[in-house]
Amino acid sequence: MNAEPILAPHRSVRVFLPVPLPEGMLERIVREAQRAPTDATAQMYSFVRVTSGELRRRIAEFSGEQSHVADAAEFLVVCADLHRLEAVLASRGRGLGTYPATGLHFAIVDASLAAQRLVDAAEALGLGTVCIGGILNGVEELVGLLALPRGVLPLFGVCLGQPGEAPVERPRVALASVLHTDRYRGQTPEAIEADVASMAAITRSRDWVEVLVRYFAWGGTMEQREGALRRVLDQQGFAC
Repeated sequence: MNAEPILAPHRSVRVFLPVPLPEGMLERIVREAQRAPTDATAQMYSFVRVTSGELRRRIAEFSGEQSHVADAAEFLVVCADLHRLEAVLASRGRGLGTYPATGLHFAIVDASLAAQRLVDAAEALGLGTVCIGGILNGVEELVGLLALPRGVLPLFGVCLGQPGEAPVERPRVALASVLHTDRYRGQTPEAIEADVASMAAITRSRDWVEVLVRYFAWGGTMEQREGALRRVLDQQGFAC
């Protein structure tokens, strides 16, 4: 089996040179992102380009003091967007149906596919990128800061710019851990331990499980984000 990579490996860049993108490059990259697959032609996503230094600094702060949010040449907030779809339907006298969970599902899929294509296009042009999930820490404030209307939900941020570092390629779990045939197959204890050992290099502590505990176990970051996200889902029209 040929194990040679097809694409250049993605590396998250968190140090950017203080150099703006060439004129028109961002628009070129976003046009490329628009060629991503989309459900039923609806293109249920938007990118909010944040150029205000004050806004960038505030988002960087509540995202976990991630200075690259403020330093990168460009910072975009990727959003699930049913508001624009609703406006198109209204222009012909039709109303948006009632399907908050289904709408959220397909809008997140559309937005994620478009954002991944955007990242691939940027990296193909030699730019560095990093996705910022930490915007969820201030999701209620972010909705107000970006004046997001009902039907629009911020998902994550993307920094783009000329890389100021060359990070090493990070490990991933075994192929067999993510590729299933015909039915889902649970992992054996041996497979879990092999993945834990493989992922050790991803953190300074050499303990991948401790990273997962910090985010995903009881009392972790994800639990802390849950209340605010549920309130925003309700506010923006996605509550079930």
